[in-house]
Amino acid sequence: MTGSAWGVRWRRLRFLLASYVGLAPFLAFALFPFYWMLITSLKADANLYDLRSNPFWFSRVDGATGQPYHKDIIVPASLTAGPIRWEIRTGAATTRSDSAVNPPAIAWIGDQKVLSPVDGTLAEIRVPTGQVAHPNEVIGVIHVPNPTLTHYRYLATTPFARWMQVSLVTGAAVVLITLVLAVPAAYGLARLEFPGNRGIGIAIFLTYLIPPTILFIPFSQFVGALRVDNTIWSLILSYPTFTVPFCTWLLMGFFRAVPKELEERALLDGATRLQTLRMVVIPVVMSGILTAAIFAFTLSFQEYVYALTFISSTVNRTLPVGITVDMVRGDVYFWGPLMASAVVGSVPVVILYALSLDWFISGMTTGAVK
Repeated sequence: MTGSAWGVRWRRLRFLLASYVGLAPFLAFALFPFYWMLITSLKADANLYDLRSNPFWFSRVDGATGQPYHKDIIVPASLTAGPIRWEIRTGAATTRSDSAVNPPAIAWIGDQKVLSPVDGTLAEIRVPTGQVAHPNEVIGVIHVPNPTLTHYRYLATTPFARWMQVSLVTGAAVVLITLVLAVPAAYGLARLEFPGNRGIGIAIFLTYLIPPTILFIPFSQFVGALRVDNTIWSLILSYPTFTVPFCTWLLMGFFRAVPKELEERALLDGATRLQTLRMVVIPVVMSGILTAAIFAFTLSFQEYVYALTFISSTVNRTLPVGITVDMVRGDVYFWGPLMASAVVGSVPVVILYALSLDWFISGMTTGAVK
C-alpha cells in the first residue's frame, strides 16, 4: 500500500477517533442512568446494602468481613420446635420464598415447612437431619450468588404482566384517539383561514401547559359521574386532554411545511378538502404523524398522577403506579425489584423508538423547516 493510501486511511481513522472521543462524555452522561438501573437489578440484596463495596460493579465478598455473601437460615418464631428433615443437600440450589408462586421446602420441622430466605446455594447445614430445631435458631447457611436474576424472577409473582398490559392498551388507545382528533384539527388551523385561527392555536397549546395536579380533582369527579372510575376507560378518556393539544400544536408545523401547490393541484383536479388531506397531505407528513404518535404514547405510558388517582385496585394499575406503590412498603425501597421493573418496563418504549428512529428523526427535522 502506498504512502498516500496510508495517509488517507490515517486521516479517516483520526477523524473517527476524534468523533468518538468527543461523543464519549455525552454518551456516558446519557447512558449512565440505564447502566445504573441494569446493574442494580442484577445485584443481590447483600451487595446492594453493602456500603463498603464498589457501587459501580458487582462484588462477591462482604466489604466489612471479607467473606462471601451469605444468608443464615433461621427458623421462624411462628414454628414450634421439632426434629428437622432436610429436603436438599449441601451444594444444592435454593429458591427465595417470594420469588416463586409455590416455592419448594428446603427442610421440614415435623410437618412445618421451612423455606429459603434467598436464592443461592446451600453451603452449610448446622442442624443435621434428625436433630431438634428450635425457633429463632440458625439451622444452615446459604451462599448468595452475585450477579443474580432473583429480582426478575420475583416479578413473576407480582401483577407486573397485568400492569404492562394496562399501560400498553391505554397507550395504544390514547394514540388512536389523539391522531383522530389532532390531525384534522392541526390541518384546519394550519391551512384554513377563519377569524381567530391563530388565537385558537395558541389557546390549544396553552391548555397543555396546565399542571395535571390542578385538574385531577375535577377529572376524578368527571370519571366518577361516568361510572368508569377504577377502570382503564378513566385513563383512556382523560389522557387525550393533554396529548391532543400537544400533538395538534406539533402537527401544525408539519402541515405548514407542505407546499400549498400540492393541495391546489388536487383541488383543481376535483378533489374535496378531505380527499386532499387523506390522499395528498397525510402521506407527505406521515413522518410527522408518527412523531406525534410516539410523543402521545410516551406521555400516556409514563403518566402517574391520573393513574394513581383514578385506579385503586392493584390489578388495574398502570406500570409506573404499580411499581412505585406495590414495591415500596412504608419507607422501605426494594431497589432490586424496582430496577428490574424499570428495565423490563422500558423495553416497549425502547423498541418503539428503535423501530421508528428514522421516521422520528425525519419528522423532527421536517417540522423544524418552515
